[in-house]
Amino acid sequence: MLLVSVLGMAGAAAPAIADPGAEQITVTGRVQAGVEPRCFLLPGQGRSPYLLVGGDPSVVKPGAHLVVRGRPDPGAPTTCMQGTPLHVSEAHPA
Repeated sequence: MLLVSVLGMAGAAAPAIADPGAEQITVTGRVQAGVEPRCFLLPGQGRSPYLLVGGDPSVVKPGAHLVVRGRPDPGAPTTCMQGTPLHVSEAHPA
């Protein structure tokens, strides 16, 4: 069965259903604003940035230095046009 998320008015990258078999990862970095509204990226060293999908908006915001745990979902469609989607399960200051 294929599940598709609908992009809502609350955010450009609405939470989609990530592959339940995908492993969660933990990444640390400073959040940057993407080129589209409400698109937040966590740049990587030696890898493409992660597009942060979901998470507490009072924590996941540009300029915040965070530790983020989530499931990468490289095939997920977004309107952000940047980064590899990472469905955030938790985020806290680094």
